[in-house]
Amino acid sequence: MERGPAAQGSRVVARADDGIAELALLRRAPGDGTDGDDVLELVVDGVFAMDTEQTDTERALAALALNELGGDHLQVLVGGLGLGYTTATLLADPRVTRVDVVELHAPLVTWVREGRVPAVAGLLDDPRVHVTVADVADAVPALPPASVDALLLDVDNGPGFLVHPGNTRIYGAPFLSLAARALRPGGVLGVWSAEASPELSLALERICGSCEEVLLDVQREGRTFTYAVYLARRLE
Repeated sequence: MERGPAAQGSRVVARADDGIAELALLRRAPGDGTDGDDVLELVVDGVFAMDTEQTDTERALAALALNELGGDHLQVLVGGLGLGYTTATLLADPRVTRVDVVELHAPLVTWVREGRVPAVAGLLDDPRVHVTVADVADAVPALPPASVDALLLDVDNGPGFLVHPGNTRIYGAPFLSLAARALRPGGVLGVWSAEASPELSLALERICGSCEEVLLDVQREGRTFTYAVYLARRLE
């Protein structure tokens, strides 16, 4: 989830404590000093998680997975709603007929549903979207085998820099094996990481038979951050 440092001068739009973490939605001026639209930031337990200024990698997680998939009537599970950009990218593809979103934090679902993120207003009103408030670590193992065409995970920073230590299991072989089991033949397991992780790549390759690492550079306030998307495809 970590994309870069939170900017100064942010104003609180909404705040909630769901017993798991304290979430805050903040508003600030664009980082480039222009007169463009204000930027929304999501902060979890005081840690900057993501914002609406730079959403390329969230979109890429969905777009890269879709590029690997053929056919129609695609069904996708997304672990982590975030600010909605991954799900919005999936819904822009007419081949996608169902998106199941598993999000840990109920307040975040409420904020997106209420339209507090204008760029994705109405996202959760799409009849193709089905939201479950739950821990993805519990939801994915409960999926029937061969039930989805893609399973996309963006629930933390990746295995090397966790916001929530309990998410270690998300990047371990037992959980990833269960995620791969839920894929139909040819399906894609996509994982977002705040930095390259050879260990994650190797685990996915061993489980699925192949894994592609896509490195994405993002500019923020004069700094370059390199994030990674891992795409593992279940063999036919």
